[in-house]
Amino acid sequence: MTKKTKMVLFLLSATAINVVLTVICFSILMLIYTVLIIPRIPDNVSFVGFPLIFLASLVIAFIVYQMALKLYLKKHPLNEN
Repeated sequence: MTKKTKMVLFLLSATAINVVLTVICFSILMLIYTVLIIPRIPDNVSFVGFPLIFLASLVIAFIVYQMALKLYLKKHPLNEN
């Protein structure tokens, strides 16, 4: 396998993992929101949570992804053949 092929496969797998991580974060935050917060707030305010949860899941997934990527690249540098 060439260096370019390894890089493309790495980027594709990292992107797929990031998307899955975002979906998992969104699902967990939405579950927490619907079970714990929605019953305690008025109905006319509950719609605000969805965009906030979406943004929070993106930020959390990005931070976790960045930490995992640093750990992975320490063990498996891309410049090796």
